[in-house]
Amino acid sequence: LSAVGGYGGLRRRFPLALAPNGSGPCGRPPPDAFRLLRPPGSAELPWPGLLLGMSVLAAWYWCTDQVIVQRCLAGRSVTHVRAGCVLCGYLKVLPMFLMVLPGMAARVLYPGEVGCADAASCARVCGSPSGCSSVAYPRLVARLLPPGLRGLLLAGLVAALMSSLASVFASAGALGTLDLYRLLRPRAGPRELLLAG
Repeated sequence: LSAVGGYGGLRRRFPLALAPNGSGPCGRPPPDAFRLLRPPGSAELPWPGLLLGMSVLAAWYWCTDQVIVQRCLAGRSVTHVRAGCVLCGYLKVLPMFLMVLPGMAARVLYPGEVGCADAASCARVCGSPSGCSSVAYPRLVARLLPPGLRGLLLAGLVAALMSSLASVFASAGALGTLDLYRLLRPRAGPRELLLAG
């Protein structure tokens, strides 16, 4: 954000971040980019879809997803689990500041790369004719962060990936053991179930 002049600079410069030869809709930033709740007729995430669709997805993710449930079962007590879920709910606000605003800043700083105007220029810049939004974060990291912070960021990404994979493997082991292995061996004791898991 400091590279684009803070939040005020981002608000001023984002509508002007046109891609070279950006006469089509892909070359221009959307006029309602800073509005979270968009009208019901909007083509991109209208407010009924945001509130109704996201609430269903959030309820599924936080209440029934096996990875989250598995992590909750590892809590010391119900109070710890509840406090952890509330803390995670507050942390879910951070992606707005960690992903959305830096992505918009990348559009301002590199409009010809991140905001390519047509399929041919997108394929030339990033190898994907459907768009180059996936190169925004790597461009910011490679061009703005000093080497030490790049390494720290990479370590954090790898740690997050390993944590998610560990949860998935633990959930898969629990599901496979308790739902499948028990069907095959109904008299299996706790030690055998632990080894199977």
